[in-house]
Amino acid sequence: MTPRELLDPLRIGFNDLITNIKLDPDHSDIILTRTIDHINNVVENSRILASSLELNSNEIAMAEIAALFHDIGRLTDLLPDSYAKYSNHADASIEYLKLNADFLQLDIKTQEIIIQIIRNHNKPELPKKENENVLFYIKLLRDADKLEVWRETSNFLIRKSGKPNMSIDLALSDKAVVTPAFCKIIIDGGIPDKKDLVTINDLVIFQMAWVFDLNFKKSFQIVNQKQYIRHLYESLPKNDNVIEIYRMIRIYIENRI
Repeated sequence: MTPRELLDPLRIGFNDLITNIKLDPDHSDIILTRTIDHINNVVENSRILASSLELNSNEIAMAEIAALFHDIGRLTDLLPDSYAKYSNHADASIEYLKLNADFLQLDIKTQEIIIQIIRNHNKPELPKKENENVLFYIKLLRDADKLEVWRETSNFLIRKSGKPNMSIDLALSDKAVVTPAFCKIIIDGGIPDKKDLVTINDLVIFQMAWVFDLNFKKSFQIVNQKQYIRHLYESLPKNDNVIEIYRMIRIYIENRI
C-alpha cells in the first residue's frame, strides 16, 4: 500500500496508543501532553514545508508518517517494557514502527526510508552516506522539528514559566552566563556538541545556532516571521560573543530569504 493510503490508519493507530496510555493511572500527564503537542506540531510543520516544495500526495504522506512517529520513543516509560532498553528515543521509535502492522503494509523500500528519516532526525549532522532522496526527507523532518522546538523554547522564555525542556534532561546550571568557549565554537564556524553545554544560556545559544543547519527557504521564512531567534536572543545576558553570534545568524537568515 502507498503512504497516502496508510496515513489515516497510522493516525488512528497513533491516537489509539495515546488513548491507551491515558487510561494507565501511572502515566505522566506532563510528559505525555508535551510529547503529543510536540509531535502534532512537527507533523503540521512537515505538511507546511512539504506543500511549499510542491510534493505529491504520497510524498507529503511519507513526510507526515515520519513526523507522526519520530518521537513516539520519548514515551518509553509509558510503552511496553521491551522499549525501555533503548537509550536513544529515535531507536525506540523505530522499534515501535517495526512492530506496527499498518506500517508493515508499506513496501520495504518506503519502510526503510521512513526508518532512516527517524534515525537521523536528531543526529548532530546529516549522514555522510545516503542517497539524495532519503537526505531530502531527513532534512525536511529536521527543519520541522527545529521549528517546533524553537516555538516551545520561545514560549518558555517569553512567559518565563520554566526552563526549556532539554535543560532539565541535561542537568544544566542556572548560572546567568554563556560559556565563552562554547560561543567561540559557533563564531569559528564549528558545530557545538551537547556535551559542551554548561548553562541553560548555553542551551539557548545552542538552539539559536541550529539556524545554520536549516535546509529550506520556507523554514527560514517561518523562523523569521515568528521571530524565534530574537526571542531567544533577548533572554540572554549580552556580551560581545552573544551579540556577534546573533549578528551572524541574522545575516545568515536574511541571505536565505
